[in-house]
Amino acid sequence: MDPGASGYVKKPLDWAPAPHSFCRQLFDDETIDVHLSALAGQQAADGGWPINWETVSPMCELEWRGWKTLEALVTLRAYGRI
Repeated sequence: MDPGASGYVKKPLDWAPAPHSFCRQLFDDETIDVHLSALAGQQAADGGWPINWETVSPMCELEWRGWKTLEALVTLRAYGRI
């Protein structure tokens, strides 16, 4: 439940990436708001979002950063944050 947790962890927005997600009912509004704010604050200077696990190569990191960036943007949009 810690929005700043690092490593290969699952957070509330992984389970409820949109307000209509089935698992959204498991989390109160305050928890979702805290995690949305944390997600928005993790955007890097280059516009992308970081990954939170070790990769096997720099190319693998670039590929997963693209995926995490798209995922973050879709989630923030679903909740009306962008």
